[in-house]
This record gives sequence, structure tokens and C-alpha cells, in this order.
Amino acid sequence: MDFNAIIKRTLNIIIKPDDEWKVISQENTNKSAVLSGYALPYVIAIAIASAAGSFIFSFGFFSISYIIISSVFAFVLPFAGIFISSYIINILAPGFKSTSNIDNAFKLVIYSYTAFFLASIITGLFPVLFFIGVAGLYSFYIFWLGFTPMMKTPDDKKTGYVIVGILIMIGVYGALTILFGFILAAFLTEAALHI
Repeated sequence: MDFNAIIKRTLNIIIKPDDEWKVISQENTNKSAVLSGYALPYVIAIAIASAAGSFIFSFGFFSISYIIISSVFAFVLPFAGIFISSYIINILAPGFKSTSNIDNAFKLVIYSYTAFFLASIITGLFPVLFFIGVAGLYSFYIFWLGFTPMMKTPDDKKTGYVIVGILIMIGVYGALTILFGFILAAFLTEAALHI
């Protein structure tokens, strides 16, 4: 893992996303390389921050098993969201006169998540700063800018495709959060019955 490259990409996609998307569109990296070289370090950081924040601010209120399981979910949830959203966005490409390219769809979703990743790390580590999660909405602006270079979406189809893409990402993430919430609640109920 090249942490210097991750930091450089993070700064560029946050500070000058329009220019960075042009650079990304010229790269020949595939979805596996972007997942392991960019998303994975962030997702690990989110899980660690979530665990650390829970231990610091919630220890005694939540059990260690709850903290561990919620940290595992903090790791699995973004990956599942990235996979499902990327595949759906790619499948819908021809309907918006865009180029279907699974590697580019993954890049679009993963790099767009950058602001969300950063906000999740901060709010995971310091749950009292939950309002910083709003900064993750900047990811939607990054997402908007990435559609033309990554999916070759024509201007007359871009707004519709972006709105559908955002709804997909929100819907997938929301559905997974509810699903994992039910699993966590079932685990906690089972654990409580054995006390």
C-alpha cells in the first residue's frame, strides 16, 4: 500500500476534484487495485476508529462483544455498499447513453466516497462530533463531477443518472444498515438472554 499516493489522491479529490477526475480517467487501474489500494485502508481506519471511539466513549455502556461486532459491521458495510452500488450504476449505464465499464464504475463510487470515509473516521473516533457526518455529503458533489470522465455520460443524461446513482448509494447503504442493525439487535438479544 502506497500511503503517499493515498494521501495525494485524497487531497486532490477533496480540493480539486474536477482536475483529479481527469487524471483518474487516464489511469489503467482495475477495480481490485482501487479496492485494495484505496478503499481498504480507509475502511480499516473506519473500523479501528469506530472500535476506539466506542471503547473511549461508550465502554461500560456497551459490552465488548457489541463493540467488536459493530466494528466488524463498520468494516463490512462500506465494502458491501461499494460493490452493490458500483454494479448497479454500471448496469444502468446504457440506459443513460453512458459507457458500461465496471472498473470505472468502481472508481467513480470509491473515489466519491472519500469525503464520507474521512467523516466516518472522525465521527467513529469521536462520536460526540456526529454533526461532522454532514461533511460526508460533499461526496455527492465529487460523484457529480466524476460521471462525465468515468462513465462518459452526455450532458443531457447526466442529471438523471447522477440522481439515480445517489438514490442507489443511499438506498443500498440504508438497506444494509437496517439489515446489519437487525443482525446486531438479534445478537444483543441472544446475549442478553444468556446473562
